[in-house]
Amino acid sequence: MDMRVHQPVGHPMPEIAAFVANLKSAFGEREIDEAIRRGKAGEPTFYAYENGRSAGTAGSSVAANEAQENGQ
Repeated sequence: MDMRVHQPVGHPMPEIAAFVANLKSAFGEREIDEAIRRGKAGEPTFYAYENGRSAGTAGSSVAANEAQENGQ
């Protein structure tokens, strides 16, 4: 009988995850988690893009650059 073995799935944004872990170590988990939470809620306090995925809210300069790159 062949059994499928599930391989652990890596993080979809591994470089960002490592960077956020370093930020939490330097500035405190509560402060960084709050900035990420606010970014996900629509404030431009946190934005990350890696491997075609994004999280948070881009500031106006990032949004303008992305629009220009996409020909908008």
